[in-house]
Amino acid sequence: MNGKWCVRCGKDVPTPYLKKNTKLFPEKGKVLDIGCGNGRNSRYMMGLGYKVDPIDMANDFGVKCVLGKDPLPNKKYDILLANYILMFLDGDVRFKVMGEMHSRAKKNSILMMEMYPAKDAYEYNFNNMVDYFLNKGWIKIRKSKDRCILEKTNE
Repeated sequence: MNGKWCVRCGKDVPTPYLKKNTKLFPEKGKVLDIGCGNGRNSRYMMGLGYKVDPIDMANDFGVKCVLGKDPLPNKKYDILLANYILMFLDGDVRFKVMGEMHSRAKKNSILMMEMYPAKDAYEYNFNNMVDYFLNKGWIKIRKSKDRCILEKTNE
């Protein structure tokens, strides 16, 4: 984990990509918000009626979880949110966490990933990250340069 990682946003509104794309999500279900920060996306999803497990290493809002050291909650989820977190993990840890994300997803689960090239981010290739999930049976619903929504097609 990048030691300079921090919750920078300070905003209370969800990411615009999340707000724009919730219509692609199942109408109800369990959400895992990985790297929830101040809880802005978690609170938004709770407000829509979802049951949310927010996790973050800083424990500002969710359950404390140091990605790569602490396992993700041992539950199955309908939606997994990884908004602006995976670029702060080095490659080996990132792919370990992505494997856990895959195993925590139910069939037909939705995964939303958003990245940005922060100054203190580790190097990443977003297309390789998307391909990791595609090779495990996920399909693309939406994808742009550093954002995607995928659906798991197998158990």
